[in-house]
Amino acid sequence: MSRFIKGCVVGGLLCVLLTGGWFWIWRSSAQEDGTTSVSQLMLSEQVSVSEKPVKSIEERIVGAQEKSSKIKAVYMTAPIANDQGPGAARLRQQLIQLAETTEINGIVIDVKEVCGPEFNPVHLKKLIAELREKNIWAIARIVVFKDASQTAAHPEWYLTRSNRNTAGDECARKRYLRVSGTSDPEQINFWQDKKGGYWLDPASTDVRAYIASHAKTIIDLGFDELQFDYIRFPSDGDVAQAIYPAWDGKTPKYTVMRDFSSFLSDALKTHKPEIILSADLFGYTALRAGDVGIGQRLDDIGNAFDYISFMVYPSHYYSGFVVPMDHARGLPALHYTVAQARTHPDAVVERSLYSAQDFLDSRIGTSTLATSTTRRVRLRPWLEDFFHEEDRLAHRPFGAQKVRMQIEGAERATPHGWILWNSANLYTADALKKE
Repeated sequence: MSRFIKGCVVGGLLCVLLTGGWFWIWRSSAQEDGTTSVSQLMLSEQVSVSEKPVKSIEERIVGAQEKSSKIKAVYMTAPIANDQGPGAARLRQQLIQLAETTEINGIVIDVKEVCGPEFNPVHLKKLIAELREKNIWAIARIVVFKDASQTAAHPEWYLTRSNRNTAGDECARKRYLRVSGTSDPEQINFWQDKKGGYWLDPASTDVRAYIASHAKTIIDLGFDELQFDYIRFPSDGDVAQAIYPAWDGKTPKYTVMRDFSSFLSDALKTHKPEIILSADLFGYTALRAGDVGIGQRLDDIGNAFDYISFMVYPSHYYSGFVVPMDHARGLPALHYTVAQARTHPDAVVERSLYSAQDFLDSRIGTSTLATSTTRRVRLRPWLEDFFHEEDRLAHRPFGAQKVRMQIEGAERATPHGWILWNSANLYTADALKKE
């Protein structure tokens, strides 16, 4: 038996030597006669990959503008985007499946809400990779000046008041988002809005740097677009009692917002020239050219962003909806009560967008990016996909009919898409076209 084993070993060695010698001869002859060896093929493949042409900055910008031009998206909350539990995973996959089977081709994901930044970079990168693989546009929603997370770390950034605030804490259940610091927030008379929210001073250079730094972090996660909300001064509560650490009270609020928007756009476009930037504005802002008291003016915001997303929710026009006759389009003047606005959701959306676009066309030209490529602000509205029992009881449009009417109104006014809002991550699939 031992001789047999020795014979096998010797025979195996001879086979290896013969095979190796044959391969060496073949490799040498291949190099001599000009044919390609296996190693050469592998090297050639590596070289071809490394020689893949790199797009110029202008090409990347144009490509991003084209991809973003017709986005139809839904909104996803931060917990659903980041939580790895079965419930969140199920809702997350439902939204992705909605994008795979209907006209939806984008998802807006919360990364910073009124209580502060809320995201897990590992989980979020994984989600973004999945969205990119499925050709779904990824938008990060960032709440700007309403932010409770820095009250202990940087109380000097916040609006305060002379006496104690009796409002509750809107973010009491999310105290884990607050950054620790040496200050005790309980000993500071912070100004709070009606909901108990905390506000940063928009004029503070440190606050602006904080917002820009956070946004750059989000860009580096791989998002296609950043969408900024609450780019404004507070609108409710005893605003007259607010003490600002940086704003002098004399500089117009719209000037402060214009300067901030310009600073933010320049900083982020320098960081990544092709990143798409959008801003959320109140629906009323679409109907009024001037500042409504919170620093938001169309011409200021429009010059700094690629898209404006008006929240043209028909149920939110609490003072009614009024627009003049549109002679150019042959459309009548509208004087809707609150109930009438909810009865005609398509007209509310359409006429709001026409009003805003006409103003922008007359006031805003083009803005220079970090390169010679120019851009012009586009409109992509927020639409409501949430249920109102009173609409059903009053025989007004509700459910799929209401959502579809808004979509049709938006598409008559702008070719650049729309976004559906539902804070529970549940959408009316029957209102969407199947694809």
